[in-house]
Amino acid sequence: RTASTHVRLTLTFPEGYPSRPLIVDVAPDEIVPNGLKKKLDKELRSDAEIFIGQHEQIGAVFNRLTHFIDSNKFVPCWKELRQCVELVNSTNSSSKINDAKNKNDKLSKCSTIIINDKKGKISLKLHRQKYYYSCSIIIDDNYPSTARNEDWGKACLLTMGSTNFPPKIEKILTGQAKELVRRMQDGMSTEAAMMMSNPMKAPEIDKNEKALTKVRITKDSLKGLKRDTETLSIVRSLREVDSAVCQGNATIKANSKKERKDARRTVSKTLDG
Repeated sequence: RTASTHVRLTLTFPEGYPSRPLIVDVAPDEIVPNGLKKKLDKELRSDAEIFIGQHEQIGAVFNRLTHFIDSNKFVPCWKELRQCVELVNSTNSSSKINDAKNKNDKLSKCSTIIINDKKGKISLKLHRQKYYYSCSIIIDDNYPSTARNEDWGKACLLTMGSTNFPPKIEKILTGQAKELVRRMQDGMSTEAAMMMSNPMKAPEIDKNEKALTKVRITKDSLKGLKRDTETLSIVRSLREVDSAVCQGNATIKANSKKERKDARRTVSKTLDG
């Protein structure tokens, strides 16, 4: 169906075919994990056995396989999907253990994941103690890329459904998830994308530290603060000129060498001034 949606298999004709069924062997690879291989092997062999004694076994096998690839949107991410299900289950197990240890009278609600393979939709509801986060994820037909350039960075389109987190926290969580998808589609590894999304660790407060010096806010200090803010905004824009990359290829710079050099020079002059 796409470059990342394919299944390789071998058909062997035994002696006495078609009185004996075809031997079907699906090849496991980076797209077809062992779990999916076993599922397909079993289903395709069953279809072949239905037509024992007839020269229709090949057609039955290929019809079943073609229908599976065309109708199941999760073929290119089968292994990832299984990992998601296992993660949700392990989270539920952990919550039950914590409830037992803390002797909670009110048990935590279980997280749920619902999968619709025809629509390529994942409905996810995560619970942790009194908080929950519900969302849906739509897999693009061309996953792990996108079918259209306008949808770049939306190989997984996450839509927040409901939550009881404060609005600012919800916005941060949803934004981080969407940014992860965009970074990995640009070519970043999972580890690098996750590392960039981790919030900075708050500095530890020294208990022996003296009380902070009080600062009086004056009209002149406010003007200076405004100038500093404007300067930082200009510097940020110039640095974006130097660091911007082309959409779809994070290894190619968006601006010319001269433009980037001029931007760096202007930053130096601005900061030195």
